Amino acid sequence: MTADAHANLRYRREYAGLSIEEFAERVGVTTRAVRYWETGQREIGDRHFGRVLAVLRCDAQAIGERRRGEETLRDLRRGASLSAEQVAAHLRKHRTTAHMKITADKVRTLEQGCHVRGQPWRSAQDCGTLAKALATLYRVPPRLLVDAWHRSNTIVAAPDLAPMSKRAQSSVAQQAWDALNERQQLYLRELFHEDQEREQLQAQRHLDGAPYIPAAEWRRFLFCLHAPASVVGYTPAQERLRAAGVHDPGAGSSLSALERRGLIVCHHDTVYVAPLGEVKRTRVELTRAGRSTVRAGLGIERPATPSGMLSEWLWRILVRVITRAPISDGDVPGRGTHYLAVGHSVRKGVPSRGFIEHRQPHGADGGPHYWYPTRSGISHAADHLAVYRELYPRVNTEGLENHLTEPM
Repeated sequence: MTADAHANLRYRREYAGLSIEEFAERVGVTTRAVRYWETGQREIGDRHFGRVLAVLRCDAQAIGERRRGEETLRDLRRGASLSAEQVAAHLRKHRTTAHMKITADKVRTLEQGCHVRGQPWRSAQDCGTLAKALATLYRVPPRLLVDAWHRSNTIVAAPDLAPMSKRAQSSVAQQAWDALNERQQLYLRELFHEDQEREQLQAQRHLDGAPYIPAAEWRRFLFCLHAPASVVGYTPAQERLRAAGVHDPGAGSSLSALERRGLIVCHHDTVYVAPLGEVKRTRVELTRAGRSTVRAGLGIERPATPSGMLSEWLWRILVRVITRAPISDGDVPGRGTHYLAVGHSVRKGVPSRGFIEHRQPHGADGGPHYWYPTRSGISHAADHLAVYRELYPRVNTEGLENHLTEPM
């Protein structure tokens, strides 16, 4: 445990309103063991560490064990209350990892950053399979397990999490498309294009640092106003249908048929329009089934993103920090810190990637804090730069290679 961990442990126990006796009973240890932990005489054992966190309803950072985004493989194992022997026994029985003949010593060797003997340990694919099995065992996302692997061991082959396979066109979605008549297919197709344009607009706003808007709001778009077109005109959705050959794009039988099939949801309310006063309106929202049906019918495949990769927005932030460090607070927009910064969390139980950190310059005794890339952030950018350039060509990474050295 770190220097302050034992003090934090006592504080968290008292904050939870537990006496030493109650805490010991819930964790399953003696009161003497708890006193040893709280005075720093002994470290919390692997078998009890996860139970301690569960009883106190906190994460390891709360008791001073580690900061979010700095987890190692050993940290994740301890968080799952597993010994190296238990992990090895499980992996030897696991269908995908049995051939690696993993022992407790090999688990510890991997955690200590040393070379592990054996052909499978030189294979990125085998190590990727192992990483997925460990992620399931430790109950963490695979990307968190791989990040911890990189922090713990750079000698053993880096895990290769195979990219998510492109989604095959669902036979159910194709059948749903084939069941529509020509007019219904046209309606659904044009509504889909309107939906996708709005999605691209929101993605660009997000990249520009605009406030987050829930998808439930922007996916619901105006289809029509129930008033003479000579007065209120046509909405963008209706103009799409008119351009496609529909001369009377109303909210009638075609929308009703799509809604009955669960492909869209219609929302009806009123809005004030001068000089008519209150006018009924219909707004439309495509469902996931609706989008899948159009993609199946038009032969559109969604692009596959390799597992563990950052979104375009987060990749842009990481590149900015690496190339311009140190930078001030205002250069890390919105919730980017929750996803990337050491010590932060996206939401409860989901730590950040730990790719950037907020600190004073090395050697400074005081003064302002700045944003710097961590060793994990630099390693991630170096390992996947070519992939990111193909995924997100709009992000300027010119000269990034010159910055992929040890953090400042």
